[in-house]
Amino acid sequence: MVVEGEQVRAFVERPAPGASRVRAWAEKADGTPVLEASASLGDGSTLLDERMAKLRPPEQLLILADLHVGMTGAVEEPVRMDADQHMGNLYPFSLNQKLERITENSPWFSDAAASPWGRAVIPLEMVSVLAEYSSDLAAFPVKQPVVGLFADQEIRMVDGPLLVGEDYLIRREVVALAESKRTESYWIRTKIYDADGENLKAEMLLNHATLKASYAGYAD
Repeated sequence: MVVEGEQVRAFVERPAPGASRVRAWAEKADGTPVLEASASLGDGSTLLDERMAKLRPPEQLLILADLHVGMTGAVEEPVRMDADQHMGNLYPFSLNQKLERITENSPWFSDAAASPWGRAVIPLEMVSVLAEYSSDLAAFPVKQPVVGLFADQEIRMVDGPLLVGEDYLIRREVVALAESKRTESYWIRTKIYDADGENLKAEMLLNHATLKASYAGYAD
């Protein structure tokens, strides 16, 4: 892995016997941390559960003044990912193009006959692409123009995996609002259901951090 021209090493701790959660992280050659993560099985707490519990309540929001915890997306969003489908301006590539460069490839991602489900499986790192594909339809009232970053992300499989060429239905909800010296943040939980909207298949928790300095007149 290379970040800003520097080689980065990724690590996963060896799990203790019976453990359902392990720590993962990445760092530069000099030990400078680049990211922190957790991987877990079951319903135990995750790294982002703990991070959300420690969020500082916002004192006064400007960019996110019209959002509130519990707000849901404007509509339910039908989505799917086909092998050669362009996945929007945020991710201007198809699944097949991604598989040409993916680090940990598998026949399951492209060959239905090789998959235990009889269908090609969407790689875990492409679930976020599917989840954000139709995000504009949620129409959350974030003031613009503003620069935003994806600061924290968690993918949770409930009844997975997700399958290539399968129709799904997305519902979104604001689950937290926060503020730091430089950012206003809104945390969205995206739930991915089967096409009928009855069976929950997967979830994504995403922290959108908007930069205060990017909004004209913020200091005033």
